[in-house]
Amino acid sequence: MLLPASSTQVSVIDSGSTNRAGATIRVDETGNATVEQRGSEPQSTKLDAQLCEQLMRDVKAAGPLSALPPQHCPKSVSFGSRLYVEFNGDRSPDISCSPQKDPRSAALQKDANEVLATVRKQLGLSRFGPVRPVRPVQ
Repeated sequence: MLLPASSTQVSVIDSGSTNRAGATIRVDETGNATVEQRGSEPQSTKLDAQLCEQLMRDVKAAGPLSALPPQHCPKSVSFGSRLYVEFNGDRSPDISCSPQKDPRSAALQKDANEVLATVRKQLGLSRFGPVRPVRPVQ
């Protein structure tokens, strides 16, 4: 079952890389989630409502996602991936680099990685996972 278009949704986007499929996970406040993995049919699952509520709170507290400060780190051209959060057509900068200096970005990164890990475990998906923390460029 796909999420109804009328529900408030946040998307967690893992870009994947040349050897790892990415995924887009759309969640609502009640824990309903739709997972779209590159090259696969969408799947539905139910996440812990508290996790989804926390993600929603952190997204709303962050303000405009596109205004969050970008943080860059070295990544492989072939194997590097990116992690984004989207809400109401607004997308965060890549939040895969760790540690995030901005506390709003750090909260979103934590939430997004928890969503990715939970979905991976629940659906038995081994081809994507939390984006591994990478040290920021100094």
